[in-house]
Amino acid sequence: MSKIVAEGDHIIVEKIDYEEEQVSEGGIIFKQSQVLSSSFVESKIISLGQGLPLLDGTVPPVKYNEGDIILYDARSRIGMHDSFDVIRREHVIAVVHDETE
Repeated sequence: MSKIVAEGDHIIVEKIDYEEEQVSEGGIIFKQSQVLSSSFVESKIISLGQGLPLLDGTVPPVKYNEGDIILYDARSRIGMHDSFDVIRREHVIAVVHDETE
């Protein structure tokens, strides 16, 4: 399999199975696709672009790397593939850390 490398401000994240059945804490069975209209999702970063330069030529740093788990709004996806989704850096809401970190 080829390695995919993100460019610019794009982030390649693991594909989420929106049709997989999940169970809420209350025991309700649902599919992620049923709640996408206002749903944030967690996904692992596969590839992270270098970013876009500001007017002064500097590229702002980010506090996440390939392999990190991020939270983003699923509606912000700008591209979809069989194996991955594409989002932009500006759509990252949070980085998910284990409570032990």
